[in-house]
Formats: sequence, structure tokens, C-alpha cells
Amino acid sequence: MNYQQQPLNTPLLTAAFSGFVGGDAAASAHAATYLYGRRNVPSLYNTPGSFEVARRLAVVVRSQFWDGLHSGTSADPNALTQTTPPAVGPKFVASISGTTVANTGEVAQVLVDHCKKQPLDGVAEGRVTTPFAVTVADIHRASASEVHPTLKVAAPFLPILASIGASAGCAVIGDWPTFSMIVLGMICNATTSSVLRSGDLTFTRPASTPGSPAGDGFLEAGNEIVVLRGSEDAVSTVTRGHFSLRFKNEKALGRLATAATLSTIQCLAQLIVVPQGTVLGQSCFLFSIATAWLYHSLLSSVEKKAKAKVVLEDLLEAPTTTRFSLGTRSAMAVFLMQVLKPTNIEEQLSILIPNNTRVWQAWRKTVARRLQDEKPSFDGPPPAEAAGFTTEESILMHTLLGDAQAAVNVYDAGRARL
Repeated sequence: MNYQQQPLNTPLLTAAFSGFVGGDAAASAHAATYLYGRRNVPSLYNTPGSFEVARRLAVVVRSQFWDGLHSGTSADPNALTQTTPPAVGPKFVASISGTTVANTGEVAQVLVDHCKKQPLDGVAEGRVTTPFAVTVADIHRASASEVHPTLKVAAPFLPILASIGASAGCAVIGDWPTFSMIVLGMICNATTSSVLRSGDLTFTRPASTPGSPAGDGFLEAGNEIVVLRGSEDAVSTVTRGHFSLRFKNEKALGRLATAATLSTIQCLAQLIVVPQGTVLGQSCFLFSIATAWLYHSLLSSVEKKAKAKVVLEDLLEAPTTTRFSLGTRSAMAVFLMQVLKPTNIEEQLSILIPNNTRVWQAWRKTVARRLQDEKPSFDGPPPAEAAGFTTEESILMHTLLGDAQAAVNVYDAGRARL
């Protein structure tokens, strides 16, 4: 039987446009398999989204930056999967040294996102205006100053077999134009994976000075507060650590540009040549693309969790978390002071609540003084600092002291877990 068909101008022509769709998933699959997974098996399969992959590779090349004493050259691994620059990380304030880091980074953001998903262990009673969630994260061990994380990710055997089968089918029916485009896609995709695999995904953090105090402090991301407790090195992992993709030299990084060019050629060549194939040949082409797309869809969800897994398990070794909800910012501030126990409570309160009216000034002094007591209490008569207040000021002072008492109560109730 003769399977040879005439080139058809049918709906299968959409196979030619596969290079323009599915690029996000394809880039995420490359990141999961070859950046985080470091698989040695090349991605020898025909893939959709080659045009977008080429664009992302070019962005990685342009993201080159100086990376300390590393002898080679480094690039930003996020450039492969993010279409927009990542948002800056949450603000960090150290409770002992007083150090403030205005913008931390992706590790801190991963930890904050993780804490948002944790169940509440306590809810403060009292009034509610702008509720805050405070999660206490205990980081028991510091990561090494340089880590090369690796995840277990399945090798792409299924799409490889699908592309081999599709190309073999085209050879059997004599559809050489489609056969050549499947093989071209396999070669270009394998080249991309091999170049990415030559990069070394590395996490680094600055080493602390010997004799440094504990690094306790808190991250502030809107209404989400994460208290960090641990050594200076452990907290530095969260606040100052970062990922980079290291190459031996600029020539090695430049191979990514070559891979980007090949992916662009693949996209354009398939756009022109695939419509010249047969119905059966185009069906084989679509089969290889569909299998790769399914594989990419699976791995793209893995990639979203890959960095979180690296951060939480490899770097922070599953920090212990305890989460509380407080109804006002003043209650949240008092709760933080009880957890962190800084020596400069009034100064820390001024950072959290910079209001400078005499009511707030008196409230901060009262809170700082009474938190020194073994069993602080904010019930009872007005403090000496409230002498001379107007009626309205006295009402506000009483309200704010009620917030402080609500924070004391929820702290006392959850102290055993802290």
C-alpha cells in the first residue's frame, strides 16, 4: 500500500505553528530537569514553544553578573522561567544588631509564601482593624556558605520515545520533509538541554563575622510578618542568600546564545517545511509535539515547587513554624517584642509604629517599661505617662493598651509552642 500523500492545506497545517505556543511550559521543563534536576539525559525530542525558549535563553545570556570570587561567569537562573523581573523580597529588621535590609530576595519570599499556608496556632482576642499574621520560624541549622542543590526529576524518556517513533513513522511513509523537521527539533532541543546542564546552579550566602550575635529579626511583607530565630549564618541564608547559574567562562555562557539561535531556526524552518508534509506525516509531527506538551505541563508544575523545595528542605532543613493572628498593628508590635525580646524595645516599636503624637510616645514608653516585668499586664489604671491627656487622648491610650494586653494574652497562651 502506498502511504504517500500530496501536501495538504488542511487544519493539520497548525502543526507548523507549534514553535509559537507552549514556550512557558517548555522553559519551565528545562529549568526543572536541567537546572534543578541536573539530569544527564539530553532532551532529545521535538518540542513546541521553541521561539519563546530562544527568547528566554537570550535573556539568560544578558543576565550575566559578577559573582564574588567565582573564577568563571554567572547568570540569573530565574531569567529562564520569569517573563518579568522578580519582585523584591520583604523587608528585614534584626532585633539585636538593629540591621535593616530593605529588600531581601527570593529565599525570603519563598519562606514568606510557605508561612502563609500554615495553619493558625493562636488568635488574639480584642478589636480588629487591620489583621496581621505573625509566623515564628525557627531555623535550626545554617546552610553551608555555598550549596549546589539537586532535585530528583524524571528523565524525559517518554517524549524521546514519542519523537523517535514519530520520525520513524515519517520515514516509513516516505515523508522526508516532516521527518527532517522532527529530527531538527530533537537536535535543537537536545543542544539547549546540554548547554543548560553545563551550568552549575549554586546558592551562596555571605559568611558571618566570628562572634556575631544571634541573627533574630523579622520579615515584613504587608500584613504578613515572619519572625526569624537562629544563628547569624542561619538567618543570613534567608535574608542575603541568592541563586546563580555558574559557567566556567564566558565562552560556555555564550553557547546559550548558540542554542537560542538554533531554537529560532527550528521555529522558522518548521513553519515553512511542515506544511509541505503529508497528512500522516503531520499527524506524526503533532503526536511528538503533543507528547512533549503533556510532559512539559507536568514538569512546569514541578518547577514551581522546585525552588520552594530547595529552599525549605535543602537550605533551611524544614524550619519549625508557629503562626498567630492579631487584630491590629499595635497588638502585632507588642507580640513581636515578646517573641524577640530586644533590649531596645521602645526603639523597635518606633520602627514598627512611627506615629509621633504624644499618645503614641507615651504608649511606647509604657509598653517598653511593662514588658520588662516577669508577668506584664496592661489592665488597670492609666499609666503615669498618660497624665495630662485630654478625654480623647485618654480613650485612645486605653484602646491601645487593650491591644497590648491582647498580645500578651495570646503570647501567654502559645508560649509552650514558642
